[in-house]
Amino acid sequence: MSRVQHVEVSVLPMERPSDVSALRVLLAEEVDARDVIAVIGKSEGTGLGRDQGRETADAAIRDVFARSLRIEPEAVADRICIVLSGGTPGVLTPHVAVVSRRWVPDDPTAGEGREGERQSGQNHKRLVAGAAHSRDILPEDVGRMAHIRTVADAVRQAMNDAGVSDPGDVHLVLVKAPSLTPEGIAAARGRGRDTVTSDLGIGPEGAICFSNDASALGVAAALGEVDEAALDDDVVRSDWSLYSEVAMTSSGGEKTHAEVLLLANAERAAGSLRIGHQPMTDILDQAAVDGALTNAGLPGSSPSATSADQVVYLLAKMIIPGSARLRGGRITLQDDPQGYHVAKAMGGYLLAATTGHTMSFVSGGERNSHQGPPEGNPLAAIVRLS
Repeated sequence: MSRVQHVEVSVLPMERPSDVSALRVLLAEEVDARDVIAVIGKSEGTGLGRDQGRETADAAIRDVFARSLRIEPEAVADRICIVLSGGTPGVLTPHVAVVSRRWVPDDPTAGEGREGERQSGQNHKRLVAGAAHSRDILPEDVGRMAHIRTVADAVRQAMNDAGVSDPGDVHLVLVKAPSLTPEGIAAARGRGRDTVTSDLGIGPEGAICFSNDASALGVAAALGEVDEAALDDDVVRSDWSLYSEVAMTSSGGEKTHAEVLLLANAERAAGSLRIGHQPMTDILDQAAVDGALTNAGLPGSSPSATSADQVVYLLAKMIIPGSARLRGGRITLQDDPQGYHVAKAMGGYLLAATTGHTMSFVSGGERNSHQGPPEGNPLAAIVRLS
């Protein structure tokens, strides 16, 4: 008998960056650690390239899985994608979302039971997941074509791992890639190479932004959203007409390679979860939340029509607008030194006000990005259907 994926997403709160108590309980009572392919979430901290809170959470998560899998902590990253976004301003709750995948016998009657959904649209498909780790990305390659190609290769591997061939079925690609550090810049110079920037921050010329945007263009190239022939070093953080609707990327000094988690819907899949996406036209686009939930398969498109317990997890990337005007009014967010935190707080409030969920993945703070359309943002929702 053929076997298909059954994917679950378990969202767990964290009381502090090192708090993995809920994760321990999950692995002891509900989920086999061998089935976990990714841990994503929000850790409290600065959200910068070197974020002690994020690094502490990353180490604590690795330790839990090392004990459960009886391997060294350094080997955990070879088995599990760990994608943490630092900084939980506003109403965001620090948390992790554990993505587990089991292979179960294919049940033909499940497809028959979804016939009504099939006739009404694409809701008969269910969530599948794929993961991949890239080869190392050297500091001199961060933010450049070598970075883009490396991530694109990893995205293709993740598609194959998910069993998905149609890019149209892909609704989210999370990437965590290396950023630059003083040590990395020094190592590159020692090899006689320069780096795309020496700014380690998240400003317009910051290493975080160059890394995140190169990863996004890698996703776009792999999924056919852009023609790879149109890409070169000079378009990164320059040509905003090139973008991915489904890429949400982040970076940190603790990474040496890119970790990719791809979420899609497939016809031959078990379980009750489904994912959808809807790009935001700008940072205020609340209607996009309803659109993503509807695209995922929930009936109705207003908050009152959405059952809170059917919303499993929301993910958004909140980009600071490139223009100093938003819907006709002048804004100063671009010049705010804490703008990257403000953008995350805005996103967290928007998702919470619409759905009541504060444990959502909201990253961002870049000024302009290849993630989402110009002036807009990528947004995805995972829901539980009957």
